Amino acid sequence: MNYPNKKYKKDQPDMLQSIVVGIFKVLWWLIKLPFGGIAKKQRVSNESLNHIRNKRSEIEGLLGSQNEIELKHAVMEADKVVDYAFRSYGYAGDTFADRLRSAEKYLDRYVYQSLWEGHKVRNQIAHETESRMSKDELKRAAKNLLTYINKI
Repeated sequence: MNYPNKKYKKDQPDMLQSIVVGIFKVLWWLIKLPFGGIAKKQRVSNESLNHIRNKRSEIEGLLGSQNEIELKHAVMEADKVVDYAFRSYGYAGDTFADRLRSAEKYLDRYVYQSLWEGHKVRNQIAHETESRMSKDELKRAAKNLLTYINKI
């Protein structure tokens, strides 16, 4: 039926469509909520921030060394302090990798990639007894892990 006095556009959703879409959005949000649908980044205590900053300074000191053992130690410590920061901010997961995945949507893509690269080197150090890496590779891995800490 045509109503010449009223402007009616078929493209516009009617009220019922808007209500149905709204209901589905609310249902989706309620389903997604327990699985990390809301940012979990918490406020971190000053004590935790001081611990992170102190560890960063310690790691940066180790990076000045030319000793391979100290450089490997720097990578391991950098990985630990990033994991500590993730736990402090409330990112979910049982392992570093799980927490990194849950933090992905809150991180810059470059930082996320840097963290993965640094963590892979850490895993090589921890799990391969014959791992030989150059001093530059070790320094780069520790610095990659510190990219996140430097943004805190």
